[in-house]
Amino acid sequence: MASNEKLEKYEHYLNNVLREDLRLIVEERERLYEDIAAHSQLRQTITCILEAPGCAEEGLRTQVDLGSNFYVQAHVPDTSRIFINIGLGFHLELTLQEALEFLDKKLAILNTRLADSSKKSAKIKGQIKFFYEAIKELQGQQGVIAYCATMVELVKSVNVNLARVWLVSSLLSIILWLVPLLLGKYVDITFPYIHREDIMQELVGFVGPTESQNVDWCPIVSPLLQDTVHLMSSNVEVLPEEEIVKKSDVQEGGVSKPKSCKSRYQVVVVVPYRNRSTHLHQFLTYMHPFLTRQQLHYRIVVVEQSGEAAFNRAKLFNIGFTETLKLDQVDCFIFHDVDLLPRHDYNIYACTHNPRHMYSAVDIFRYHLPYRGLAGGAVALQRSHILAMDGFSNRFFGWGGEDDDLNARIHRLGLVMVRFDPAVASYVMLTHKSETPAQDRFTTLWENSRKVEKDGLSTLEYKLIEKKEKPLYTLLLVSC
Repeated sequence: MASNEKLEKYEHYLNNVLREDLRLIVEERERLYEDIAAHSQLRQTITCILEAPGCAEEGLRTQVDLGSNFYVQAHVPDTSRIFINIGLGFHLELTLQEALEFLDKKLAILNTRLADSSKKSAKIKGQIKFFYEAIKELQGQQGVIAYCATMVELVKSVNVNLARVWLVSSLLSIILWLVPLLLGKYVDITFPYIHREDIMQELVGFVGPTESQNVDWCPIVSPLLQDTVHLMSSNVEVLPEEEIVKKSDVQEGGVSKPKSCKSRYQVVVVVPYRNRSTHLHQFLTYMHPFLTRQQLHYRIVVVEQSGEAAFNRAKLFNIGFTETLKLDQVDCFIFHDVDLLPRHDYNIYACTHNPRHMYSAVDIFRYHLPYRGLAGGAVALQRSHILAMDGFSNRFFGWGGEDDDLNARIHRLGLVMVRFDPAVASYVMLTHKSETPAQDRFTTLWENSRKVEKDGLSTLEYKLIEKKEKPLYTLLLVSC
């Protein structure tokens, strides 16, 4: 009876107190995200007005929304002052420079409130988990007691061959588990992931004052992000190179960064490549606008393997890492297949505190994860982690095995692979012919798990044939 009363109290507190508190915190966070996005957009608009040539003399021509999708053209003769909503329904007339100063302070306050809200959310989630586990334990105790009593009565009344029952049930369990695995139908839908509302606080970015007092940090949440799924299929229309450069403001070498603010995240996307020109054009067409909307300072590096030797994906990653550090001192690398495209803008291409497997759902697996230890497709790693695990293995020629070796290296460092919410970290794979798996991949994996000699960056050997900064990417043509 006492156990039942305690269970009812726990369930009441969990459902009526903690979950309600969490709902209010989540609603507050959503409002803060909206306020940050709105103030960031306003700041960007004011900056554009200040930088626009002739705006002070000729005024500003714009459109005003009257409602029901009706717009009228308007002319603002004096753009030197603006009315700003300062709260509680009050609007204050300010100069543009005063408005920028107000918005900077307002954004700082909002970001502080957002950080506090994130801490409260994490605390409440911890309490919810604690009570949930306590409830499960209480329910389990009651269930075990009732089950044991029933089984005792049953055994007393029926002559049961316990050894045969155990054997049959064990065989059935093995068959029920093994058959879906052999048919390729098994998926892991229980893996832990970082919830969407917690993504921003998990990212590793720049903090502190900027190098230039005239340029501020970009907002934590880019106002350019679109909260929608961009890809419903693998059909990506290729755009001309000049159009991509113009739209995304891409510099030589596939480098881009925001103009109106300093990016909080600097990242290099390393792409291994050979004989996939259509996929590469689709990748560049889609990824440059995608990365630009996230207000990243990024570079795309394509490492092309020459010759007829079997493709060595992991070794190309090592080469891309080594050669890129000769160009930029970057702390975040994303190693990315050319045929994989993200579907959601909030899948931020920056590093987290732990190594991160970029996708939690992909179309070819019916938007599930085949197995929890998967580390293929795309991974984000900090430079310190790459150096600590001696990079990738150089021994995997052909398809398969190198991603499982990467997962083992990460675990040997005492780290865990994290993933984002599947609603955000979903991907589409471009149509391509399936590669034949390398026959020796399992042998190489087993040997690597037992070897004590070094294999990775410390043993890397290759020949750099060409290193060229092209309009949309930095090319590394290598022989390995």
